[in-house]
Amino acid sequence: MFDLKRIKAWLRSRRPKPLSELLSVQFGDDLVKVLVLDKLDPAWNQEFAWADICRVCFKDEGLYSSDSIIVQLNGRERPVVVPSEAKGGSEFFGALIERGYLPEEVWRRAVGETGGGIHCWPPLDSKSG
Repeated sequence: MFDLKRIKAWLRSRRPKPLSELLSVQFGDDLVKVLVLDKLDPAWNQEFAWADICRVCFKDEGLYSSDSIIVQLNGRERPVVVPSEAKGGSEFFGALIERGYLPEEVWRRAVGETGGGIHCWPPLDSKSG
């Protein structure tokens, strides 16, 4: 009648891959690298120095999406966006905290956020939006 193994394999093939299988963030003492692992636009591949970070934001994306870590860099117009569910995303968030890019009161508010808010350090002022 039905080949259950084939049906399960077909269903698995239709399910989107988790972000941890699509994107990775790796870092050392000086550099951070965001690397595409599978089937994403190569524009996601980025590299920057810790020293170039000028602002870090954490954006709550709700229950059904990965939260975003947004890193603004000196000398770059566009920020680097790292989904928290990327491979190494949680470790990267921890490293940002350890290196002082997010003070405790900011990261605690950020991880407790459930209403789609964004939490930045230094804070966004009314002029920068």
